[in-house]
Amino acid sequence: MVYQNRIKKVQRLLEEAKLDAAVITSPPNFFYFSGTWLDSHERLQAIVIPKEGKATMVVHEMSKEEVHPADLFDTVFWKDGDFSLELLAKVLPDRGTISIDNQWPSQNLLSLMNLNSQLTFVDSTKVIGKARLNKDDQEVELLTRSGAIADEVMEQIFTFIKPGITEKQVVDELKRLFSLRGVNELSFNPIVGAGANGAIPHHQSDDTIIAEGDLVVIDMGGIKDHYCSDMTRTVLVGGEATEEMQKVYETVKRAHEEAVKAVKPGIPLKEIDRTARDIISKEGYGPYFTHRTGHGLGIEVHEEPFVTSNNDQLLEEGMVISVEPGIYLSGKFGVRIEDIVVVTASGSKRFNNVNRDLINTVNGSTLQVLKWQGTPKF
Repeated sequence: MVYQNRIKKVQRLLEEAKLDAAVITSPPNFFYFSGTWLDSHERLQAIVIPKEGKATMVVHEMSKEEVHPADLFDTVFWKDGDFSLELLAKVLPDRGTISIDNQWPSQNLLSLMNLNSQLTFVDSTKVIGKARLNKDDQEVELLTRSGAIADEVMEQIFTFIKPGITEKQVVDELKRLFSLRGVNELSFNPIVGAGANGAIPHHQSDDTIIAEGDLVVIDMGGIKDHYCSDMTRTVLVGGEATEEMQKVYETVKRAHEEAVKAVKPGIPLKEIDRTARDIISKEGYGPYFTHRTGHGLGIEVHEEPFVTSNNDQLLEEGMVISVEPGIYLSGKFGVRIEDIVVVTASGSKRFNNVNRDLINTVNGSTLQVLKWQGTPKF
């Protein structure tokens, strides 16, 4: 029933947009509408959803045992030597406008366009993208499970990090901890940035040795049942936090908390970004918050909607976003705190519940810095 509802949602969107059909090809989109994760690489795989009537699945005959079309789809199986795009063209309307998967290779689209000059094509944002924006109950449950696993892994990594080990060793341990929980595919390669490396938001973890007194940024996530998690915490490894570290951490934590509080239906996404950015800017760190405040998450770790300063799109119940403000002081350290939240009828709910205070991984203490008042020392 869940996949039937998703197909019907697309058909309503096609009607609203005055489009005639949607073509779904990428593995994430194919999975969303069929429940089958299929990556046939260069071979054509597609689901065609017409404005009215039954959807059709076009896949290579090798995938017969993998797909489960049931009553949802008509099926067209092709074999090597067939002109698969011609078979796809026969499934499409004779004329009209088609919403085409944004992730389909352009060479395929160009070939399809040459087969029927009566068809025009538009990108899938208004149809496929919009259909996936609001997570249904099944997706929220899967994201909740994935987020809970990330919580367990993050809490365990706190007890692993100590002076003398390398960033790569922390990455390897993160992978091991996920694997112990049946998660063998990660949302992305974990980011572990110690000391000055933490000031590089997407630092590629290396053989840097973690030293006592370092702030370490840990950004990680795994994929459970095809749904992603993504979380960031920043920890202190022994020693004592300097006044500058405390000030920066306090600022990022407050920006994070206030931005999460601002998440509710009807609020523009740019308002969430503004809430976090204004707090950071007022403390003098505006130039050091160098990325958007967040992104959508679900089957893909980065998907719509995006929490940017110019996105007028309104939050709606069921949307899932990250909230991840950060401050990055080049040559010194960085701080980022990230949780994934789902928009509810009256506000939002976090998928992550790991402590957001500044934790010292060596002695297990937490440093409460929210009421600290001082002057940043650049």
